[in-house]
Amino acid sequence: MMTRLVLVLILIFSIGYSNTTLKSRLIRGTPGDYIVTAQGENYSLLLLRSIDSNRLILEEISIEQENVDLKKINWKNWVENKAPRAISWTALVFDLEKNSLAQCYSFLEKQWVFIDESDYFVKELFTLTLRPTRDTERKRIGPPPEGGEIDRRKMWCPQFIFNGVKQKKTDFEVLRAKWPNDKTRLAGCILELYLDPEQPNFPFPYWMEVQHPHYTFKVSTIDSGSGINSPMPLLK
Repeated sequence: MMTRLVLVLILIFSIGYSNTTLKSRLIRGTPGDYIVTAQGENYSLLLLRSIDSNRLILEEISIEQENVDLKKINWKNWVENKAPRAISWTALVFDLEKNSLAQCYSFLEKQWVFIDESDYFVKELFTLTLRPTRDTERKRIGPPPEGGEIDRRKMWCPQFIFNGVKQKKTDFEVLRAKWPNDKTRLAGCILELYLDPEQPNFPFPYWMEVQHPHYTFKVSTIDSGSGINSPMPLLK
């Protein structure tokens, strides 16, 4: 469930920030756009498979980290060669009119997946209001200054890798929202993400963090890019 919750969080944050409609950011994305994230002992590739006015299809493919050499892997080739040694390959169909997760299918298990709890999070996330993170709230590099001193530390930024090439980048659009007090595991949490302002049509964040008084949950992007063609049949 946690892996699918992370996927849903990334998705809805990606489409939720807009001055016009909830859907405009992801609708501007291009099929074949992807990110690769590190989650626990696995890497997960999230692929924008298909998008139209009524529905969105994402595919998530996971593999154990011990089976990947990050210095050698080409994620595009890996997917198009049917993702050798993958431990899961799931397609998720989102209904953009109802703001819901409509279907979930496992290609490796060749069966539909129950989605009732995930669908709740989708509906809630569509209602969140994101705002720019203030400079005083931003993560910074190094220990904080002693009381009364001006904080001169540099802003922290996540790594930026696109199509396997690491690039130096210090300019990110940082947004946050607070989850309502609804007695779920996310109640009262601050959710924050980092987007690339120079790629307004790229649908995914490069960093996401869930902040709670007693714990912090982070999702880092270790690669991103475009142009992947999934070999799996497109769900109808």
